[in-house]
Amino acid sequence: MVILSRIALLLLLALVSGCARGPEEGALAGDVQARLDAVFGQPLVEVATLRRQGSAPYRAAPDGSRQIIVYFNAVLRFVGAYDPSDWESLSPALIANALGATDQGLFGLGPGRHGPGAEFRGHGSLVYRKTDAGWVPSDDHLPVAAVDAQATLSGTPGADELVQRLAKLVMQSPATRGADREIITEEIDRALRNITLRLQREHEGVAVAAGPTGGEYWRFLTSVTRGLPESARVQVVATEGSVANAFLIESQQARVGVMQSDVAAAAVTGQGVFADTGPMNHLRAAASLFPEPVHVVVRADSDIVRVADLAGRRVALGSPQSGSRHTALRLLAHAGIDPAGLVRVEHGSPADALARLAAGELDAVIEVASAPWQQLQAALSTAPLRLIALDTEQAGRIGADLPGLVPLVIPARTYAGQAAAVQTVAATALLVAHSDVAEATVEAVLEYFYAASADRGGVLAARLSKERALTGITIPMHAGAQRFFEQAPDAAARSGNP
Repeated sequence: MVILSRIALLLLLALVSGCARGPEEGALAGDVQARLDAVFGQPLVEVATLRRQGSAPYRAAPDGSRQIIVYFNAVLRFVGAYDPSDWESLSPALIANALGATDQGLFGLGPGRHGPGAEFRGHGSLVYRKTDAGWVPSDDHLPVAAVDAQATLSGTPGADELVQRLAKLVMQSPATRGADREIITEEIDRALRNITLRLQREHEGVAVAAGPTGGEYWRFLTSVTRGLPESARVQVVATEGSVANAFLIESQQARVGVMQSDVAAAAVTGQGVFADTGPMNHLRAAASLFPEPVHVVVRADSDIVRVADLAGRRVALGSPQSGSRHTALRLLAHAGIDPAGLVRVEHGSPADALARLAAGELDAVIEVASAPWQQLQAALSTAPLRLIALDTEQAGRIGADLPGLVPLVIPARTYAGQAAAVQTVAATALLVAHSDVAEATVEAVLEYFYAASADRGGVLAARLSKERALTGITIPMHAGAQRFFEQAPDAAARSGNP
């Protein structure tokens, strides 16, 4: 009886496996190759070998037809030159997207030039839809956030959540007075003293302020710090964003953090959102990590063709503590637009703003994000949207007039339907440290980051380039960073700084 039960179970498993199997290896390899060719518009990466690793049922297609996800391992070979750390080229994230791979799903695609014949490996997946003609590739795919972001649920708040709560209290309006203000001050002072005492008992670690969990900075820092030895003692901490990080570092609640280069420039000079608090004298630049171009997004049928056309329109500018809002306000002011004249429309996250844009509730969305911007990619799959370009002269003027921004081109084919390159300006994701942080500590952090990008970093870390490390930096450099880059004389060669 036991033997019959086992046979029945095996037959059932075989039946389920057969139902979910999908295309054979040869067809799968051909579909992967087609997706890679579509990224670059020409053969640049070829599938050298591919091994199918199985399949599983997937959610139904919008029309109700059956879908499966097929997993594979592949060796891929360049047939032309490509440098993932070249900020003017297509992002390596597009290769990962084409393969259905996560940030850690590609191996050997580090920064620097990869010549013809160079190989790298990938663990990927494609979704297939069942039709009368057989299995065909589907536009559906696993959400990247669901793969990469691993939240830990517990009854006690984690360190990230507690830091965010603390940041909200610290950033309260200056109008807060009386007993509430005194309580906040006393409790923060007591907590900081306790933390300092505990750190003195152990080797001091480095907490890097990273922005919201799942955001661009958080995912990048998680990528480059994954696999670091415990002795490195580098911890990624979620915060509200660039503006919040500047306050946290200046007040020494964080020692190191990432913020937009133009936000750092405004913080040091006491401009924009920092006008009320005055110049921050303790922020020091360590390195520009990757570019963050300004995306001005409108509906495909919109009559908006230039930034000046945004006057009086319904424009999403980003959350109050975000670097995107800071940059958007400066960009509009440079174009002669008074933000007070914009129509105010409440919106939540950038993804929500894009959904409202697609629904006709907004006229434009301005966001500073590394390209390809994931939320825009998702929105383009459901609605026709396009990017507003700056002319070359305008981009040059903005780069000259607004410290921390540099002219940059979003390459053609970065987004679906984007046939031509889009001239814009970009901030850089700037690694910043407090001036009191030891030189050796900053040197060690930079060494960890650049070693990770070369040896164990994922797709996001492949954008890290010593040659562009000084791009967009207009605030004083940390002495430890200066010493680190003295060993990389080409670092300033392409900085774009005078």
